[in-house]
Order: sequence, then C-alpha cells, then structure tokens
Amino acid sequence: MKKPASTKARALRAKLAALAERGIDGERASAAAKLAKLEARFDFTLPDVSKDDIFRGQFTPSAKAQAVRRFDDDAIANACKWAIEQSTGIRCLYRDGLTLWADATAATARQLERIAATIAEAFAALWARYGATPGVHPADRATFLIGLYDGMMQEDRFGQALPSRPGAVAVGKAKRKALAHAPGVALHPYTLGRQLGAGIRFATPLPDLTAQLETKLTAALPA
Repeated sequence: MKKPASTKARALRAKLAALAERGIDGERASAAAKLAKLEARFDFTLPDVSKDDIFRGQFTPSAKAQAVRRFDDDAIANACKWAIEQSTGIRCLYRDGLTLWADATAATARQLERIAATIAEAFAALWARYGATPGVHPADRATFLIGLYDGMMQEDRFGQALPSRPGAVAVGKAKRKALAHAPGVALHPYTLGRQLGAGIRFATPLPDLTAQLETKLTAALPA
C-alpha cells in the first residue's frame, strides 16, 4: 500500500516533472527516473492530508521531563509512546506505572498530551466496537491494535506474513475438542486495523472512523 503523498512529496514531484520535461543534457532522464520512484512510493491521487497530521508542528526537547498522560492499558500506552518517539524524536519514559513522561518543554508536553489522547481514545473505541462483533475473539485485540498502529505510522510489511490470528479455542478437558472462531466477520483484524489507522494519524473525527468501521463490518458479515 502506498503512503499518502505529503506536501513535501508533492512539491518534489512538481519539480521533478518540470525537469523531466524541460531539463537539459542528462537532467531529463535522471529526473524521469526519480519521478517514477517517487510515484511508486506515494499515492498522489489522495487529497493532501499532511496539514491535518496530528504530529504537525515543532517539538522541543528538554533535559527536564514533563508528565504527558496516565494510561490504564499497557498496549495502548506503548502505541502512544512509540508513535511519539518515532514521529517527534522526543524521548519518553514511564514513571509510577503507566504514567508517560517526555523529555520535552512544558509546551511540547501539552502537544504530546493532545496527541496521546487522540490515539488512546481512538484505539480504545475502535477495539470496543470491533471486539463486540460476532466471530471476533478477545485475543484478536493485539493483532487489531498492531494494524491500527501500522496504519497510523504508515508502516509497510511488504513480503511479510500478516501477524497471526489466534487459533482454535479448547472447549472441554475431557473430550479435548476445539472450537474455531464462531461464524462472523471474516476480515483479518490486522488488515482492518491498518485500513483505519491512517485516519487516526490525519485527525479523522472518531465518529467518522467508527462509521467507517461499521460500514466495513456490515459488508463483511454474512447475510
């Protein structure tokens, strides 16, 4: 899956296209080759959403750590921590259990708190809805959250197998029989999560993300 083209990528594309058309000597061929690689990497058919990126702006590090947010779920806390560190370069750490602190100025910590709140609320709400779907196992949660994270961070798994889904569940010690997932939604939790993750990154309102999830589930559930 291609990444949505950012403002920077669009500006580079325009420059390369001009060189490919009007360059001199070897510029045209070189620009055309670079343009092809750029267009293979980014999707320019989508609207420019970089202005809505929740990580837009400047983030200022500091030698003094500031509290960002208290979590009650370690999987969601780690998703927020990793996303912040990867996107801003701000070092984060936990104190007093799942209270996230950042080596940042007070102003940056307030920015990070808003970002963490957006991510945490979306992850929790989307799983709550998906987890209530017939055929979805509680152990699917980890795979679904990985999908949300990868979609949000535009992480690619080209050539890699999808994260595994939990297998059969034992339902009787005596007979040792196994029960597969109950009939229900057939979408892989990682694939579904990844489709929704980009919306979190680009500030799609949570009701809209939930509506998108509802649409996908309705289409995937058996009649």
